[in-house]
Order: sequence, then structure tokens, then C-alpha cells
Amino acid sequence: MTTVNTSSGPRQGTILFVHGALADERMWREHIEQLKSEFAATAVPLRHFGVNGAADRGEFGLNTHADDLAAEAVRLAVHGPVHMVAWSYGADAALNAVVRHPGRIASLLVYEPGYPGCLNEEEMHVFGRDAGAMFGQVFDLDAAGQTRQAVEALVDKSANRVGYFAAQPETTRGQQLENGHTLHRQLHQQETPNLGVKALSAIDIPLTVAWGEDSRLLFQAVSVGVARAVPPARIKSVARANHMLPVEDPRRFVGLVRDHLGARPRSKESEHA
Repeated sequence: MTTVNTSSGPRQGTILFVHGALADERMWREHIEQLKSEFAATAVPLRHFGVNGAADRGEFGLNTHADDLAAEAVRLAVHGPVHMVAWSYGADAALNAVVRHPGRIASLLVYEPGYPGCLNEEEMHVFGRDAGAMFGQVFDLDAAGQTRQAVEALVDKSANRVGYFAAQPETTRGQQLENGHTLHRQLHQQETPNLGVKALSAIDIPLTVAWGEDSRLLFQAVSVGVARAVPPARIKSVARANHMLPVEDPRRFVGLVRDHLGARPRSKESEHA
């Protein structure tokens, strides 16, 4: 795992940004630029992602990626506490890193994790229906070897908006397509993380869980479930935002990061950003 896009700031410690599916460390460049006068910040590509990710070796899955993130946190800890900020699939990997390797990460902000290990039966019904609507076409296109179309479908369905992929800036679409080779691996990964209620309830670091009010039900359900399992997690319900907020509006997302790092652990509350 290679660390890139590093900035330095006056505050002790480092923010470690973790990307989601169909993305890599490049998605965080603007976020790091905005924070450089305040915080040291860096971003890493998860194994198999990024410009050279297709040549990576080893397993693909939430346990492998969690272990890689924990190792990166140890490397960065020579500069002080490591504060992780993670989105989507990366949020699941980051939560898993905290569970599997306690003591390595000082605080964590997750935006819309998607692994449903902490949901109750009723919530799983909601999750299952929405997951079928979101991923059914993606699985079909992947099985047919239509990677570009599968990437486009996943981005559209992640944003819950037809045509969203095509409306993005060319550089963003290019990065998503360059990471298209990871999609089949993610859809068929075999690793099973322990992200149930009991495991999550053992997390004892400051945690902010954020989600968009306009996001798909599956992302909202998992976000609420994670926050409920980790008292006293700080909750941020973001108005006029969907799953793609970190990519779509870096300045607004950086506001969540600043708020998280300036906050102290406290009782759960719902806020609007």
C-alpha cells in the first residue's frame, strides 16, 4: 500500500482518507488541498485499486483491506494519532480495521458504510429489497463481461439517479472506469468480516457516522445500525446529499471532517449539515 497525496499541517497527527468502490486515492486530492493548512492528511489506494492496482497480488476483501489499513496506521503513527475518514466500501474496511486491530486508530469518520452485519431482521428486509434493486443489473452486466456498463450502472444506482455517471466530470468517470477491474472481485469476494453488533459495540474511539438524507435506503439503514451499535457515536444526517457526496462536493464533505475532528465524544444526536 503506497501513501500518496500527503499534506502537512500544524495539528498533531494525520488524517488517513480511505476511498470507496470504483475509486482510489485520487478522489481525495481536493479534500487534502483544502485541509493542508490545518491538518496533515494523506490518502492510500486499497489493494488492487488505483493506477497500478491491477498488478497487485494477494486477496481481495474486507478482512485483507482492514489489515492493510491497520498496518498503514501503524506506519503513520510515528507522526502522532491517526484519524481515519472513510467512504462506502472503504468505510466497511475502516470499521473492520478498528474491530480487528484496536488501538491503532485514534478516531473514525465513516460516510455511508454498506455491510449489513449489524442490522436486525426488519432492517435486513429493507436492506435486501434495496440491495436487489441496486445490484441486480450490476451483477448481470458483470456476468456478461460488460464492465463499462456495469460501472456506469453501479454509479447511477449508488447516486440513485439515472444518468449520474455520464453527468460527472471526465476525470471522475475516468478514475471509476480505471478501477472497473475491481468490480468483479468486489461482487464475488469471499471474506466475511465480523461487523455484528457485539463486535461494533466494543469500539471505544470517537466515531462519527454520516449519511445523506437523499441516499438509498440500504446505506441509510446500515449507517443508522452502525451508529446504534457504537454508543456514543456522533450522528450526522446530511441534508440534500446522496451516497456520492464525497466525490460530488469535496468542500461540503471537508466540513464533516472538520466537525468530526473538532468534536468530543458525547451522547448520540441527530444533526443536519
